[in-house]
Amino acid sequence: MTAAITLFLFGAVTAALSLQLTLGTLRAPGSGLFPLVLGVLLMGLAAGHGIQLYLARARAPAAPKPAGSGAESDRAAATWRVVLFMGVVALATALLETAGFVVVSFFMMLGLLWILGLRKLQVSGPIALGTAILSELVFVYWLRIPLPAGWIGF
Repeated sequence: MTAAITLFLFGAVTAALSLQLTLGTLRAPGSGLFPLVLGVLLMGLAAGHGIQLYLARARAPAAPKPAGSGAESDRAAATWRVVLFMGVVALATALLETAGFVVVSFFMMLGLLWILGLRKLQVSGPIALGTAILSELVFVYWLRIPLPAGWIGF
């Protein structure tokens, strides 16, 4: 439940900070529209996850846990994953201007997929590469939103 609340708050902060930027319209989006949509989406997903956890807890029988069971370690691992997730996003944000959107989004997706448990590079690599290229095509060529090119040039 801690992870759901933390992600909800992270989404709320993202949405609130994006309101300080120009939102624009759907035909001519400003720099604040995409972070606003992502923040609201993250809040919705976190709320759904929190509701799912609450309902699962209400249905689960109250069986006593033996001493040394993994309940506390599972909770600590989930919290650690949320902290790592936010750290990867913060690092990607810090490196965006220097390294460029395509490079940063590729490595960010690799990191996020690893945190979420997808550790096979032959699976996560193509997913991350496809996401980075598709994002570049959608934002730069279709929506004509300039994204940081970085030192590589793309």
